[in-house]
Amino acid sequence: MTARMNKLVVALAFALAGCLGSVPVEDHGPVATGPDMLEAPLPVTGVDGGTDDGGVCGAMEFALQRIPPNVMLVIDRSGSMGGSIGGGSATTKWDDLKSAVSSLVSSYDSEMRLGSAIFSSDGNCAATNIDVPLAPAAGSTVMTKLNAQGPNGNTPTAFALDTVISKGLLNDATRGNYVVLATDGLPNCGDTDVAKRITTLYNQTPSVKTFVIGMGDGTASDPTTLNAWADAGHTARTGGTHYYQTSSPQDLKAAFDAIVGGIVSCDFKMMQSAPDPSLIRVTENGATLSPSPTNGYTFDPSTNTVTLHGAACDTLKTNASTKVGVLYGCPGPPPIP
Repeated sequence: MTARMNKLVVALAFALAGCLGSVPVEDHGPVATGPDMLEAPLPVTGVDGGTDDGGVCGAMEFALQRIPPNVMLVIDRSGSMGGSIGGGSATTKWDDLKSAVSSLVSSYDSEMRLGSAIFSSDGNCAATNIDVPLAPAAGSTVMTKLNAQGPNGNTPTAFALDTVISKGLLNDATRGNYVVLATDGLPNCGDTDVAKRITTLYNQTPSVKTFVIGMGDGTASDPTTLNAWADAGHTARTGGTHYYQTSSPQDLKAAFDAIVGGIVSCDFKMMQSAPDPSLIRVTENGATLSPSPTNGYTFDPSTNTVTLHGAACDTLKTNASTKVGVLYGCPGPPPIP
């Protein structure tokens, strides 16, 4: 999917004539507003002018900068990860996990800011390390850390999440923040209240959702606990199993792909502020989108961010030729009730 996403054509057309009166057309480039804004924006190769306005509005063209989410992998390397995941697999769960993460990195590394916390950190009950801090294009570093370790020790899942919380790496209000927790068994090492930590992450500002992946018989035999974790992380799936239960290497790869493929960003930073948000009109492939948090777009003036939702976001993720634009200066459609 990365190749398709990297070809995504995204452009912003500012029409400052018509409703607001005419102004001179100037050339503008992306403006760096902080360390994270230094990441390269997608190239501008075209503009989606949206519904024909009869020439009433002129146009200025600006790039929209994609805002990649933060994704922290919290990964169990306990001794039981040296066993088979099931499904007739001759490989270990640890090797299956490394293969799944490698595939994830190949597909999505440019679409997210990745990090990892691998537990235990001492081969026993400590979990004090953030092995890879969140950063753009961190996939190769994550793989280096995974390849340097192996199955060993206990399962201090709660302590690993304590470290993620205390380091404050998921406090970035300018983007989505997520944890992907992958484990093959229930926690031990004294304090085992994982749901409490996941709830703390969700209740913080900004809120952090936690996705849960269970590997092999150790989680399949008793799904109640991991169901509660997924519920606490507000990522529960429909049906009796709320988390991602995996019983083969193929299941594990599919789980990582489904989770990260679902959270790659539909957020875009506008490179120039809109004085009057009511005069924004967002288009996708020439069709005007309605203001809607479920199937359309929302605009956050505090961060100058446009976010697509529902089918509009799905189209953006799956179609490499998708064109998104913002016309400013003429009223858009009314919000969907």
